[in-house]
Amino acid sequence: MSVKSGSSGRVRDAARTRTALLDAALEVFLRDGYAAAATEEIVSVAGVTRGALYHHFADKRDLFRGVVERIQRDAEESLAPAEPVDDLWEGFTQAVLASLDAVYDPATRRLLLIEAPAVLGWADVRETHRNSSLKAIERMIATLDPGSYEIGATRTSVLAHLLVAAVEEAMLYLAHSDDPVRDRPTVQGELLRLLESVKGPAEPEETATR
Repeated sequence: MSVKSGSSGRVRDAARTRTALLDAALEVFLRDGYAAAATEEIVSVAGVTRGALYHHFADKRDLFRGVVERIQRDAEESLAPAEPVDDLWEGFTQAVLASLDAVYDPATRRLLLIEAPAVLGWADVRETHRNSSLKAIERMIATLDPGSYEIGATRTSVLAHLLVAAVEEAMLYLAHSDDPVRDRPTVQGELLRLLESVKGPAEPEETATR
């Protein structure tokens, strides 16, 4: 029993150390930017040793990835409607608007949307959350147009990818804007207009390929 107790204690200590490092890294990366952030400063803020840092993370880039993944998880949790919705399209629209709201969060804007694509690569950044987002959107599209989902799942997959890309690009536009509050109504209006076009029935393949 004492062995188990000691083991669980080490696990808790390791988890606390990792959390302290991520908290400190978020603070330092956000304040100084990735390039200027020093690992010495991060371990000092976290109150741990450099050995502890390299026990949990391979290097500064790996630590930055951990911070970005945490921001992504927090952002995804914030996209869920506060209350259950019967209309999946309405729920999706709410999630889209919440995505645009997330741009006002300094960590999301600077670290996730501006620095992460440069440090980690955009494909790498979005890989951690895209699969779950795509599956959720595919299910929603299936309820809007069951026939196209059953007969041509390719169309559903294409639409889901295009919708995710549209939302991502809208967020990136606002993140790089010198005045995201000013530009938000325009971006939101155009994005929602684009999304509304998905609600229409699929064109017959003969017409669509002419």
